[in-house]
Order: sequence, then structure tokens, then C-alpha cells
Amino acid sequence: MTTFSRRSFIAGMSAVPFALWLEQNGVLAQPPRVRPNAMSTNGQAMLNIYSNAVKTMMATPEPNPIGWLFQWYIHGVRDDRGKANELARVYPAPSARKTLATLTWDTCQAHKDPTMEDFFLPWHRMYLFFFERIIQKVSGNSSFALPYWDYTNSSSPSGPRLPNKFISPANPTNPLFRTNRKGPVNAGNPIDASSPGVLNLNSLAQCSYTKVGVVQGFNRHLDSNLHGTVHVLVGNSLGMGQVPWAANDPIFWLHHCNIDRLWASWNDAGRKNPMTGTWLNKTFTFADENGVKVVAKVKDFDKIMPLHYRYEELAPVPACPPGSGAVGPPRLRARVATALQLSATPAKARLLPPPSAAAGVGNLAERVRNLTGNRRLYLVITRLSAQEAPGTLFDVFLELPAGASGTAAEANKIGTIHFFDAVGHGGHATAAANANQKFFSFDITDLAKRLVSEGRLTATPELTIAPADEVNATSRPVVGEITLVEQ
Repeated sequence: MTTFSRRSFIAGMSAVPFALWLEQNGVLAQPPRVRPNAMSTNGQAMLNIYSNAVKTMMATPEPNPIGWLFQWYIHGVRDDRGKANELARVYPAPSARKTLATLTWDTCQAHKDPTMEDFFLPWHRMYLFFFERIIQKVSGNSSFALPYWDYTNSSSPSGPRLPNKFISPANPTNPLFRTNRKGPVNAGNPIDASSPGVLNLNSLAQCSYTKVGVVQGFNRHLDSNLHGTVHVLVGNSLGMGQVPWAANDPIFWLHHCNIDRLWASWNDAGRKNPMTGTWLNKTFTFADENGVKVVAKVKDFDKIMPLHYRYEELAPVPACPPGSGAVGPPRLRARVATALQLSATPAKARLLPPPSAAAGVGNLAERVRNLTGNRRLYLVITRLSAQEAPGTLFDVFLELPAGASGTAAEANKIGTIHFFDAVGHGGHATAAANANQKFFSFDITDLAKRLVSEGRLTATPELTIAPADEVNATSRPVVGEITLVEQ
């Protein structure tokens, strides 16, 4: 079992700047690591190392920063106990490790403070970087590279299924197996069986990192859509499906490795990260493989080459259309008047036009017909909340014909939403505080134009939100605000 030297223990009491840490640890002198696809030959070899290391970490005493509980709690502390109670339980007396835990636990971005959304990608990159170093230390294999789970590639041997090493309940000592997943997922079925098509790479088509008006931008789109969708499709309320429990599932790290790969792919295609000092100089604190407190800036992690790793394969990124950055101010076109309570049956609501002074000239159908240039129509869904995890995605439809199903319903589908980040936990803000921070935004221009051409877009379009699977009866999911915006 890994132990601390006195030197590393004392070092853990003070912060080490990341640039100095890189030099002291000889990272730049090492050959670049290649993070492999979990289903490749090298990926399978890395999974064997990973499995043994996870087993060791789970047996490591809880106060140790390289143990499983400490690393899980960096993302989020289990909400049935809370951070203060767990700090007191694990560290009954003041110590350097307790100070380190206080600084690092429950710091995932941006699940606690939605105004920190733009740090979602760099915070998780830092988290993976130090976790990968811990696996190297625990396994005694400095060449270990964290594999990624490419669930968007349906042609791969695993695709949207969990890699086999994670689903072996017959072996009760399998450290990669967790009971807190959906039954069909642990049985080896595709995670998207109830929602075909949701595991897509649409986020890569975003042309800016941050939001522009009601256009989410790459970071927010990836977080809200593919990232959150995979969490909901895999886990239950004590697993991947809930923020405080998610990092207790070993598949979490392969999922986020893939999310990091997509960011690297987006950058490799020439897309730019923010250049503001506020973003680049933001610092976060982590524990390295020796229990040393490391303070890193976002600018240390905004690219992967300086960190000496790369991916076995990057994802293709579509080109940005000409003039995609030039958008006018958003204009409200319609809204749902009241909050919408969701349940096991489809919920319906009408999008009502605002006062004519706010809407500008022309009715909705006329405005859609006359959209030109870069002006687009977006359905924006904000202020989501739930008492517990609903356990499913929800499909959103516009002007869904009565009794429509299958292909007919898909023709009117806008997209899907989920409540992964909408359940209160620890210091997580409520839905009211999240207004205009966490949101889903769907470009419905082409659908609206088709409905206009068919004479089926009414003055007060009907919106339908239906569960894709069974709904937790006590979850009480609510959509607080729905608007139709032209931008």
C-alpha cells in the first residue's frame, strides 16, 4: 500500500505552483503519453492496470489523498452526509490532510456555482491529470495512460455499451463494477436504448467556447448535452446519475476522458479558448500523487501538448459556416406563461406571444418565413429543478400531432433535456439562482420553416415534453422557463 514520506507530508501543507511542480516532477522530460480508446489493444491493457489500481485505492485508508474516497470527494461529497460531517468523520483532529481535503473536496465546476460554467472543461482536465498520476503511482507503472470510452462511435466494439470489464457482477471483487447503475446498462445493453441518437457530436459544431446570446457555446453545450446525458443514461440516484455520487463509479473517469478528448479535438480544428485574464488566471487546487497540494491556473491546462499527453484518435470537427460569429441581439418571440411540471405522462404547453411592442412586427409564422442571413430561431429551456433525480431523459417536441409515434414523432422532435445538474445537493444553488446560467438551447429554425411550409405552425405553438423512460415518482421535475428567441 502506498504511503507518504515525511517530505511529501510536509509539502502537502503548502501550495506548489504548477509550473514549478512540472519541473520538480520531471513531467516534461518524460515521453508524451497516448490516452487510448478503451476498446483498443492498448486500451484493454490500460484497463487491467486501472482495475488493479482502483482496487488498491479502495483499500487505502480514507484520510489518504491518493485513496478512492478522497478522489471521489474532490468531485462531490455524498449528499446524505455532507462535506462538513465527512471532514469531521475522516479527520477528527486538525492536520495537513484535513486542510487539503477542505480545499479540494466538493469543488467540481460548475455544479455548485453556475456562474462558473466556463470552467467546466479545464477543471475536469486538471482532475483527470492528477488522477492519472495517482494511478501511475499506485500501480507502479509510470507509463499508464487513462483510456477513454468512445460511446458516440457505434461502429466500435463497445460503442454505447459499457466496456466488459465494468460489467462483471459474477465476480464480487471486480473493482470496476457498481450496482448503482441502470440494470440494462450493467447487463451490457446500449446505454441509449431508450433514446437513440442522443449520443451525438453536435457540440463540436459550436463555433465559440462561451455562450453568445442564447447560443450555448462549446463548453456549455458539451456539458449540458452529451456530458450530462451519459451521466443520466448510466447511473441512478446513488451513482453516475447524481453529481455527489458520480465519481464513485470508475466509469466516470473514462467518460470524462472522452469529454476531454472532444475538447482537444475542438481545439485541434482551430477553435479558440477564451483569452481573458479572468479565465486564464483562474486557479484550482488539487492533490498530486504524493499528497502535495498543487495550485494550477487554467492557462496551464488549456492545451494538452504542454501536459505531455495526446489521444489515440481525435473526433472530426465540422467547419464553421461563414459569418457564424456575427449575430444580432436576441429577440423574444414567445414563451410558456408558467412553470411546467413534468411527470410520467407527456406534458403540454402553449408558447404565447409577448406584447407586440416587445416582439416587433409580424406574427410568428411571418417572422419564421422571413428569417434571413444568420438569424435563427431557438427554443431555450431554463430554470430546471427536481426533488430527486428523475432517472430519465425527456424528449421535447414542437406541434406534435395527436397520436404520433415513431418516425412521425421524430419529425417534430426538437431534442432532449435532462436534470443531472438540477437536483439540489450540498452548496449547489437552486433552480431560481441558476436562471440564465444553466440552460438548454435548440436551433429549431429548419423545423419551424418546415412547419410553416406545411401550414402547421400555429400562432401559439404547442410544446410537448415526454419522458424517454420510466420516471422516478418522487422526483417532481419542473421546467421553470421556456422561451422562443430569434437571434
